[in-house]
Amino acid sequence: MRRTFSILLSFSGIAVVSRYYFSKLSAGGRRPTSHCKNNTYLLPQFLKSLLLTLISMAILSGCATIAPSSTSQPIPWKNRAARLMQINRWQLSGKIAVQTAKDAGSATVNWIQNQNTFNLSLLGPLGASSLKMIGGPGQVTLQTSEGKIYTANSPEQLLAQQWGFDVPVSYINYWIRGLPVPGIAAQTQFDTYGRLTNLVQQNWRVQFLSYTRANGIELPSRISIVSSALKVKIIVYQWHVG
Repeated sequence: MRRTFSILLSFSGIAVVSRYYFSKLSAGGRRPTSHCKNNTYLLPQFLKSLLLTLISMAILSGCATIAPSSTSQPIPWKNRAARLMQINRWQLSGKIAVQTAKDAGSATVNWIQNQNTFNLSLLGPLGASSLKMIGGPGQVTLQTSEGKIYTANSPEQLLAQQWGFDVPVSYINYWIRGLPVPGIAAQTQFDTYGRLTNLVQQNWRVQFLSYTRANGIELPSRISIVSSALKVKIIVYQWHVG
């Protein structure tokens, strides 16, 4: 499953590079050699490797400076945190990219939260390799695109088994709202608007790279999550709260 996501990650970029590559060959009067019976042409391996590296760097990089929106107003952190903790129903859509020393993968995310229950869908590029996870405290079910169903006590356990990455989903439930996880020691930094910008918890370093406004409250739209073994980048395209 993890290898599938790594391969799918480069498909869209390969198409762009392929057009450039073959146009250059055609301009030089050379026709690329066909390696398949149906006359599809294979991109040189070094271009595939370069492309995958560039895509992972582009997804996982980001400036740590937060540009305030025109409607941003300073709110004391205590007041802001109280409002954020009250948000227990939401739907968001976006993108998640995960990178380790040996692998990388990405997926489109659709996350529906209703108090203590959630419905989380991960869809690979080109609509392939989907995972759907539904659950609540102590019981989580995951369904793959092949129709196989798995259960576990936590979403972290299921994703590690089926996607191949140890993503701290239970912590992200708070980080996605711009909050530290309650009850766990935290090192925090805030901007002049009272928004969380940097957070360290349980050896995870979280950077809140940008915010967007939804239903009168600012919520993260780009988050970088880094540990010694894993890098995660989350981009939220759309928030619905309530």
